[in-house]
Amino acid sequence: NGMQVLLASDPACDKAAAALCVGVGRLHEPKDIPGLAHFCEHMLFLGTEAFPDEAEYKRFLKGHGGKCNAATGESYTCYVFDVAPSHLTGA
Repeated sequence: NGMQVLLASDPACDKAAAALCVGVGRLHEPKDIPGLAHFCEHMLFLGTEAFPDEAEYKRFLKGHGGKCNAATGESYTCYVFDVAPSHLTGA
């Protein structure tokens, strides 16, 4: 699928983190639906099977020393989070 992955590991770090950037942003929106890419970015944080409540994922990360964020650019959308290493699997 052409995915490129970069893995860096340092057991001395006090945070574990991940980022995912996809090659779709504002320039890929249909002209009649401006803001669609940014809307889709926010949809990711509305709940999942593991974190069904809208704010549950952020509470989980914050409760374990972490945070999450996302950004939509002209040709990409990126999602990032960090958390205490012992809770990476749950994140």
